[in-house]
Amino acid sequence: MCGIAGIFNLDGAPVAISQLQRMADLLHHRGPDDEGYALFNTSTGEAFHFCGPDSPPGVKLPDIRSAKSLKANLGLAERRLAILDLSPAGHTPMTTPDGRLTICFNGEVYNYVELRAELKSLGYTFSSTGDTEVILAAYRQWGTGCVERFNGMWAFAIWDAHQRILFCSRDRFGVKPFYYTKTATQFAFASEPKALWASGVVAVDLDEALLEDFLAGYESSRLDGTMFRHIQQLPGGHLLVVSEDRFEVRRFWSLPVNPDLGPEQPEAEPARRTLELLRDAVRLRLRSDVPVGTCLSGGLDSSSIVVLVNQLMQQEHDIPRAQIGEHQKTFTAAYDDPVADERRFAQLIVQQTGATWHVTFPTADTLQADLEAFIWHHDEPPISTSLYAQWCVMRLVREQGVTVVLDGQGSDELLAGYLPFDIYLSQILSTHDWSRFWRELREVARVNSRPIREVLMRMLALRLPEGARRRVQTLRRARMLGLKPDVAARATRRHQELFDANRSNLPLHLADLAAYNLPRLLRAEDRSSMAFSVEARTPFLDFRLAEYVSQLPAVYRIHKGWTKYVLRQAMSQLLPEAVVWRRDKKGFTTPEAGWVEALKPAGLALFADKPRSEPWLDLHLVRKVLSSQQPLNSQQAATVWRWIAAEQWLRLTEKQRS
Repeated sequence: MCGIAGIFNLDGAPVAISQLQRMADLLHHRGPDDEGYALFNTSTGEAFHFCGPDSPPGVKLPDIRSAKSLKANLGLAERRLAILDLSPAGHTPMTTPDGRLTICFNGEVYNYVELRAELKSLGYTFSSTGDTEVILAAYRQWGTGCVERFNGMWAFAIWDAHQRILFCSRDRFGVKPFYYTKTATQFAFASEPKALWASGVVAVDLDEALLEDFLAGYESSRLDGTMFRHIQQLPGGHLLVVSEDRFEVRRFWSLPVNPDLGPEQPEAEPARRTLELLRDAVRLRLRSDVPVGTCLSGGLDSSSIVVLVNQLMQQEHDIPRAQIGEHQKTFTAAYDDPVADERRFAQLIVQQTGATWHVTFPTADTLQADLEAFIWHHDEPPISTSLYAQWCVMRLVREQGVTVVLDGQGSDELLAGYLPFDIYLSQILSTHDWSRFWRELREVARVNSRPIREVLMRMLALRLPEGARRRVQTLRRARMLGLKPDVAARATRRHQELFDANRSNLPLHLADLAAYNLPRLLRAEDRSSMAFSVEARTPFLDFRLAEYVSQLPAVYRIHKGWTKYVLRQAMSQLLPEAVVWRRDKKGFTTPEAGWVEALKPAGLALFADKPRSEPWLDLHLVRKVLSSQQPLNSQQAATVWRWIAAEQWLRLTEKQRS
């Protein structure tokens, strides 16, 4: 797990070493354990390798600070967070003995043990015990197709001196980040946008459309876009090849989807297979040479992981007990507000497993104190205060000496965790099976304690003509509060263009969420964890499990009013009934309304004098809301948070630019 960066001057101009160092310095938090540089003259084949001031003594390379002007037009840099093979043999960028291949790599390929065994049978030998050298051998053996064999999360760049190409790839879901900028004469990449624009590689220029998406509370409308016009991201499941005369971006994987509704009564086999795949996904993600823990919210997803880790510790001998400990370490965010606090459910899991339980208590005061650092690390305004709770959990993880944590990210998008009952009911209605529709409608209302009329009206709103739906969206004052009318209209139109086509098909809708909503959450988790030099692993995004679940019919996601039905069935014998069949799970919530209420005075000060968000917000209304004594409801608080986060982010960006 690392921070990576690189500059490739396609016109042959020498790379500015100071600029490469600046990029690496800005990524220090992602990799404090080692620092490495590799520079190449792509025409002559000359190569230069350096360590840095943060490299351990065992790395026998010259220090980058001693480097003079080099005739090298390609430079790679890496800040290493050592997870596997903590010895100097794990130093990166890593080069093959013949000098042909050099890689800078951020992430983990969890099935490296199995791949290494296969490659050994083909005649390869290895001098390190981690996964980086396995990637190099896999690329040599299978070329760019090697990524289809990887089970993990990754973003890497491999310089192939024989073919004179830079081969870059990002994992299937985009768990690990890869940002880049491309001009006629230069290609540059980094793990975070700030390493590109704050180092001077690219000028800061906002992408106003994506900022509008954020202010409206919508997903980003472009998979390859960022809030910086000249910085793109390689989408998940894509690879990139660049040379002096070639630039190619290509998809190598997409999530397969079964759009069928499925039988009225689900079968038992999918639950058994789901459990089998999830257990093996957890097993692979326990591979580590450093301490491993688990995030525990008290919900179904994180509780499933904690219980499976505990089961594996008891049953399998190859689980690294030295890294996990005699008792699994778990980490929870808790609150004095009983509406948001879920400790009573997390405690049930702790009591069942005997795990060691660490709890952090984020508050409005700590949020205000951390606000600038929190937003700076995210490189964009965070979408909700729940991301701050995640930030506090990751800080606690580091304080307890743990470097790797498992968590339940991704389950909601795969298994309908966002309560999309209206879409599921609309899919049933499309079959004209009225008896099934009315039975499921009643179950949705019962399980979720909602009036049938409310559930029915939400579903019918999906089936309005396009123009009517657009007007309804625009009139949602709580969501659009404070946005100038033209801003709200543009954001709504982009959102509907992305999501309207699949509003009556649950599996296709969830695939849209996995494509557009999940990357935002993964990006936030990456920033929060790496801010504290912690690696976050996501078993639910093991591609084998994700592909299997996504190819199940809709009825396995929602049945008899229960979301995540196949997972609930899978875990019904392993978790307490109170956790499996909870009817009040709210997601990863915080006391957001109270927190934002406490932030109103600071927010008013932000908007008092020449606010940077003036082109998008109705400042008269913004100031009126922030100065009002009327308490905010939950929807209003979410909107006001986005105002404050955007304004703070714009100011930080302007400060760095100047």
